[in-house]
Amino acid sequence: MVEKRPSTSSWSRAVANMLGVVLIFAGIATAGGLIAALAGGFEGWAIVAGIAVIVLFSGAFLAVRDGARRRRLESNAVVYAPDNTDELFDVDPNTGERTPHRD
Repeated sequence: MVEKRPSTSSWSRAVANMLGVVLIFAGIATAGGLIAALAGGFEGWAIVAGIAVIVLFSGAFLAVRDGARRRRLESNAVVYAPDNTDELFDVDPNTGERTPHRD
């Protein structure tokens, strides 16, 4: 029996991923507002929209990078019990080496 133990819940991971997606969509919408402000000759609003685009895309980049860092640090240990349920082994995902499981 192979059992993978997640370090965080899937709900919290989904919320963290959605933050990046929302920031990207908000940045795209703000970029459209920037283009409209430039086309309409509203220089003040174009400056505000330009700053907002930079902030939103920077926040999206940082959110995506932080999610990748968190996934990289998550434990990928798999608890493996071949035939005997009294013995548990941790399987290294890179080498496949089995070691006795310790809590």
